[in-house]
Amino acid sequence: MAEPYVEQVEYLDVLTKIGKKIDKKIGGSKPRGDVHRDGDYHKAVHVWIFTESTQELLLQKRADCKDSWPGLWDISSAGHISAGDSSLITAQ
Repeated sequence: MAEPYVEQVEYLDVLTKIGKKIDKKIGGSKPRGDVHRDGDYHKAVHVWIFTESTQELLLQKRADCKDSWPGLWDISSAGHISAGDSSLITAQ
């Protein structure tokens, strides 16, 4: 029998206005939905793919099922940086 699907909750580090992580004792990371609902500062990574030889920029069309900006054109690749991860690890 197949295991039931359990949705994973994505946690993001909450930041101050100047980009410092908030102390874990006072809510240093929160679920993605809560961070967006509360308007908290958090990190994301953007990767732009540009081909110099053809002067082309690779874009993607967001899936219609996305909770933000569904079906619209977007940068090459982007995503939130999970709590405890670095920008470089996320970009890779």
